[in-house]
Amino acid sequence: MSCKSLLLSFALLACAAAVAAQERPERIFVNAKVWTADEARPEAEAFAVRGDKLVAVGSNAEIRAIAGPETSVVDLHGHRVVPGFEDSHLHFPGPPVDRVSLAGVDTLEEFQHRIAEFAKSHPTVTFIVGNGWGYSVFPGGKPDKKYLDAVVSDKPVYVVERDGHMGLANSKALALGGVSKATVDPPNGRIQRESDGEPTGELQEAAQGLVFDKVPEHTDEERYEALVQHMGEAASYGITAATQAGWGPDLQRLVLRALAAGQLKVRFHMAPEILPNQGMAPEGHKLKTPLKTEDLATYRELRETFRGPLIEFGAIKGMLDGTVDAKTAAMFEPYIGGGTGIPFWEQDDLNQTVALYDREGFQVMLHAIGDKAIHMALDAFEYAEKTNGTNGRRHRVEHAEVPSLADFPRFKQLGVIASTQAMFANPDATTLGNFAKNLGPERAEHADSFKLYDDAGAVQAFGSDWPVFSDEVLPAIYCAVTRMTSQGTPAGGWYPKGNISVEAALRHFTRDGAYANFDETVRGTLSVGKLADFVVLSEDILKIPPPQILKTKVLFTVMGGNETYRAAEFK
Repeated sequence: MSCKSLLLSFALLACAAAVAAQERPERIFVNAKVWTADEARPEAEAFAVRGDKLVAVGSNAEIRAIAGPETSVVDLHGHRVVPGFEDSHLHFPGPPVDRVSLAGVDTLEEFQHRIAEFAKSHPTVTFIVGNGWGYSVFPGGKPDKKYLDAVVSDKPVYVVERDGHMGLANSKALALGGVSKATVDPPNGRIQRESDGEPTGELQEAAQGLVFDKVPEHTDEERYEALVQHMGEAASYGITAATQAGWGPDLQRLVLRALAAGQLKVRFHMAPEILPNQGMAPEGHKLKTPLKTEDLATYRELRETFRGPLIEFGAIKGMLDGTVDAKTAAMFEPYIGGGTGIPFWEQDDLNQTVALYDREGFQVMLHAIGDKAIHMALDAFEYAEKTNGTNGRRHRVEHAEVPSLADFPRFKQLGVIASTQAMFANPDATTLGNFAKNLGPERAEHADSFKLYDDAGAVQAFGSDWPVFSDEVLPAIYCAVTRMTSQGTPAGGWYPKGNISVEAALRHFTRDGAYANFDETVRGTLSVGKLADFVVLSEDILKIPPPQILKTKVLFTVMGGNETYRAAEFK
């Protein structure tokens, strides 16, 4: 026997002996290309699962050696396996099933057609609601109620833009909400108007509530149906964990119902509003009463009640500004055409609020898109650290789309997570024709530039902001790698210096997402002792040309050792 063979035999005997004193694995998965995200052992051929944990990761021979007579063997036939994907920012339960989807609509004709067809096929719906449109749909990039009135004039219609921060109402919906020339812009909101003061139908930020509050509420049953359906979709995309950016008693009730029914297919890291029972920003930009320790009693109870691994709490979410598309993201310098956005907080109020949560041991997640808002968030985190003498809270900036170049290094310096969205770099017509134009080339060049965060040494956790964008992970990886649309445009990519590698994108969707939620010791990598959350892919996305990533399918998703999705072709 050769020295190499002798050493292998000893290794197998040692591995088998280590397991002999314990129960044998229930299942082993062999003949795979396993990307573990674990720097100690980046690649493997096989792994073993018992209960909800990984009990061994190694070569085919090593893993076969620990199988017992009752162990089932799954041959993965050379498929690529990666840790379960984490979506670090989304919004369950998601759109109810009776809403019209405008995602992917490119023309005004298609926009109107979908709404007209929905109205025709849902005659009993008294208030038509939809979401997913982009500014490029409308002539001159200017939404107007006339485009809705032309197809539905006998009932109210309100359709939300794809990023959720503005919407378009028809005349019926405006009348129902009492929106007219005389209506004053609400705090943190804006009613778009014609030159004579007549509302165009576009409502931005808090102004949406004028109409949206009139939409009939869905029943718990309808919302539960949406939750279960959308969790199933997430599982089919390989998602096993998600940060719920916004949480309340109603959603909690639905999630606990799904848990009791064995229908929970996603691990939840929940983050309710920063101002309990008030919202994610103070009305009128200024806190009327400073937050006190006693105001956090419910959140402390939630933190003690939900400690994982399926539902956990420990973060809260605030909002500092709006979006670039609506020119409501807070910027230091004016947008092209004027305006610097809407900051939702005063810096001192933000500092004191963040410091309170930091002192109480909570992670703070702040929606900040414009450079001024991002700077405000980082200043608040720095203030909290210095005031409280704390560190390691892993506070987060959500979206962080257009930071000042000088603020990139501050993420690493302060230990702040950049919670970014890969599909925000998708250079579709709205991105190129509205987002980039509003910013101008100097700022657009480093907008949604994931490479700059990586180069600055920041921990970057990828999400989707679904239902703003699809929560499909593989197209998002393609986008982060190429900065091109699915049609391969523009040639060479949109500001291609922002491109990252497939491995970096995978890391942001797995290990970094777990770290962002303090879960790196229990999941995020395929390592012994961690939760058995993994995904089997039809192609080896680490080897194939990037365009083929779009043709890659999720074949099999497992969360905690339990199958949550199986493609028909996966046997």
